[in-house]
Amino acid sequence: MQFLIKTFPTIFNNESGMFIVRKTAHFLEFMVLGILLCSEFISHVHGALKRFLVPAMAGLFVAFIDETIQLFVAGRSGEVRDMWIDFSGVLLGTLITMAISNNRRSKRR
Repeated sequence: MQFLIKTFPTIFNNESGMFIVRKTAHFLEFMVLGILLCSEFISHVHGALKRFLVPAMAGLFVAFIDETIQLFVAGRSGEVRDMWIDFSGVLLGTLITMAISNNRRSKRR
């Protein structure tokens, strides 16, 4: 963290910079979740649309629950904007995993 602070002082020295860092971290966390969900469901769910929708909806549910829980924690606030940022990360992770999986399948044939 010290390296990043020294490298990008303008980002870490003001609130708007930290806002971007926090939102990016949430996006990346949920992107990993999308990769993991898609990796798990891809072999158990048949049909391209279902292979996308099942992990995407599971990720949306997790983002919704995460923001709902924050409504009941002192000093935190659940926000719809954050839910959509998280869900966007899940979608990107799911799409990346599906693209890699489809590429591997086409090479086997």
